[in-house]
Parts: sequence; C-alpha cells; structure tokens
Amino acid sequence: MLVVMSIWGTRKKQQIADERDDRYILCIDGGGMRGVVPAVLLGKLARLLQDAGDERPFYAHFDLIAGTSTGGLLALALAAPADKSGLSKEGAAATPVFQKAEPSPAWKRVLFGDPPPVVAGVIPDGIDPDQLLNLYLESGKDIFPKGPSRPLSILGPIFSDKYDEKPLMRLLRRVFDDIPLSDATIPVMVVTYDTKHASPILLSSRDSHGFLMREAARATSAAPTFFSPAIIKDRQTGKILNLIDGGVVANNPVLYAYHEAKHLYPDAKRFHILSFSTASSTFSFDAGKAGGVIGWVDPAKGAPIQKIYAQSQMQTSDMIAASITDLDYIRIHGELGAEHVRLDDTSEVAMDKLSHGAERIFQENYEALQGFAIQLSKRTNFDQVRLPPDTEPSTTGLDGSVLPRIDAQKQLEDSNKKSIPDSEYNFEYNLETSVTPPPPQLPSSTNRQLEKTTKIGSRRRKHG
Repeated sequence: MLVVMSIWGTRKKQQIADERDDRYILCIDGGGMRGVVPAVLLGKLARLLQDAGDERPFYAHFDLIAGTSTGGLLALALAAPADKSGLSKEGAAATPVFQKAEPSPAWKRVLFGDPPPVVAGVIPDGIDPDQLLNLYLESGKDIFPKGPSRPLSILGPIFSDKYDEKPLMRLLRRVFDDIPLSDATIPVMVVTYDTKHASPILLSSRDSHGFLMREAARATSAAPTFFSPAIIKDRQTGKILNLIDGGVVANNPVLYAYHEAKHLYPDAKRFHILSFSTASSTFSFDAGKAGGVIGWVDPAKGAPIQKIYAQSQMQTSDMIAASITDLDYIRIHGELGAEHVRLDDTSEVAMDKLSHGAERIFQENYEALQGFAIQLSKRTNFDQVRLPPDTEPSTTGLDGSVLPRIDAQKQLEDSNKKSIPDSEYNFEYNLETSVTPPPPQLPSSTNRQLEKTTKIGSRRRKHG
C-alpha cells in the first residue's frame, strides 16, 4: 500500500513539473485608437474559453501580459485588481489555489505519506474583457478631440504637442486610481523610453520601483508630438525620468516579453506567446523618387522615414521571435484595407472599420486562436497569480487533481469524487509537492469564502 502511494505521489510531482515547463504570455502592440482591434480579439478569446467550459478569470490563464502604448493600457487593465479598478468585474467561477502544506514528521510520512495540499485561497475575480472595447468607444473622443485641445495660435502645432494629456490622465485615474504596479494580479510589463537617460525602460510588476499603474500607462502611451512626455520620479533610485511612448523602442513588445518571462520563470522549458497586432498597414515607398530630405519627411507622403523605421522594427521582432527555439510565437495580424486608420481617428467610420476588421481578423485566425484557447483551458497550475494578502490557507477536502470548471459549491460536494492539482503561487518554484488520498473536508471559513465568490459567478452574463 505504501509503495503504491509513493508511486502515485511521484507521478503527481512529475505532472506538476511537466505543467510548469510551459508558460503562456499575452503580448499586445501599440497603435492608439487601433487598440480597438486587440480589444475585440480579447473578448473573442474570452468567449472561446467559455465555450470550452472554462469559467476561470480570463487574466489567470496567462503567466505574463505585456504591452506597448495602447497595448500597455490593455495589459495593465487586464492585470489590475478588479476590486480596486474602475472597470466592471468579470464574474468568473470560484477557483481555489493550492500550496504545499507544512512537512510532517518523518514517521508520519512513512505511514501516511505527505500531508495534503492546503487551499491558499480563491483566484481573485478579474475585469470583464468586454469592458476594454468600451474604453475606446466611450473615451476616445475625449482623448483625441477633433477640435483644438490647446489654445489656438499660428505656431501652436510646431511648439506644442497635438493633444492635451489631461483627458487621458483623467481616464487613467478612473481606471487605475492609485493601484501600485506591484499589486498586479499576475505579472505585467509595459515598454517605455527614457529620453533623459537614453534608455529603454521596462515598467513591470516584478521590479516596479514604486510606480503606480496609471503612471506606467501614462508613460507607455506618451506618443511624441501627440502628448507631452511623462515626467515621473523613480521612487527606488530617486531619478527623474522623461518617459515617452514605448513604440519608439518596440511597438510589438514580443522580445521584451520573452526577456521578462525568462526572468520570471527561469526553469520553464517552453514559452508560448500570443501576440495581437493593431492591424497596421504595410507601407511601401520608392526611395529612388524620394527627392532629398523633404521627400523622406513629407507628411503628404506619409512621413516615409518614420513609417519605414516603425515597420522594419516590427518585422525584425517577428523574424527574431519566430527563430527562438524555446518559443512558440503565434502572431495574430491582419490589415484593414487600402485606407489606413490613423492612431487618433475617433470617427464613427473609423470605429466601424476597426470593429469589422477585427471580426475578419478573428475569422482568418480562428484555428490558431481556438488552438491557443484549448491549451489555456488545460492549465491547472496558478503559481503566477497574486492572491489577496489577507488570505488564510486552510486544509482542503480535495484529493489533489483537476475539477471541472463548475461552481464552488459543486466543487465542494464533489470533493471526494473529483480532484484538483496542488498549486503554489507567488513565484514559488519548489516541485517537491505530492498528493495523498483525500483529507478531511474544507473548514467553514473556506466554505464561506468560496460561497461568496460563487454568488459573483452566478451573475455572470451569457455571451452569444
């Protein structure tokens, strides 16, 4: 009997180790109002998970969310604690997270095996992915007004930025309030550039330097000529940083996301990155007819030098990411047609074109997205999720493997029939966890916590 239990525990440890070999990353490009495209696609991906019977919080499927500019805003919104954010909650099903119990004396381990895993808590609810599209539809015209947002003057367009940053800052305050970047529910990272110290800056929850989420969002979206730089003090070093849009460094932040993931999960053997573009158009230019300096910078020709630089930068990221041996790189991209949509175009025609373009891009990439959703739905390890600090672990009545995604009360009723895998969290990389036969039932304190979350899940609206 003891030999059988030992073999079972060894197999469970191998299953956990195998799952931690793979890490899943969401990566979102910059592009201003063209962020409508990834916002629509994120809602579509969430529904694919729901169709697969996966009712867990959307954000919890990823080990890292990274973004640049408008993609950074989306990344931060997804990773923000829903209880502190100004966005609506998702209303996801209760999902307990497990961690290894304190070790038993040697004689007990010989007789009874390792102690059962304990419930570390319930994965916090996330924001509703469908809320992301509303950020653009409801606030776009305030951030990018058609009329002048600054006092009129002949030289205004030359000596001032195109838009006043105050409406953007009000939106960021409403969405993120004063949430510290370090309070992200899962690892998150955005790209920006410090002009004063001539250096790319990665603002991440792993190494936050005391930044707030709204400060990170403001920095990564401070597009030169559109908005003034974000002048922010690094609370760790005391330096004053002059931060501008991360698109000048990496509009597609895939390589920085991979770099960050290697720091977060040094023992992982494979990384899976799902990268959403903002449907930027291919730009071609006959350099032989440039006509000198003016031809390269002429706005009437689309400012060729700037367009070619930005386009080649993204092509380079695609080429390198596709060649990394331990990286599965899935790029979701499509073009909107002959007419380019400017990053500050908030017209109804532009919004309609972006929304319909996103639907077409989804259909063109349906198989790739569905395949990725299936992989996400199979994960049972949530060591990347940041649980509320006041959560108190409790001994569980679950036997250690996977329950189907059903409501929390049903999980408790079926606890002796089904199983949930143990899962450590907050970047614990101890793979010595094993599982024993079912221990006693959950105590009343944990029951109440799960029942409370179930009530939220029961109000989840149905998606068509």
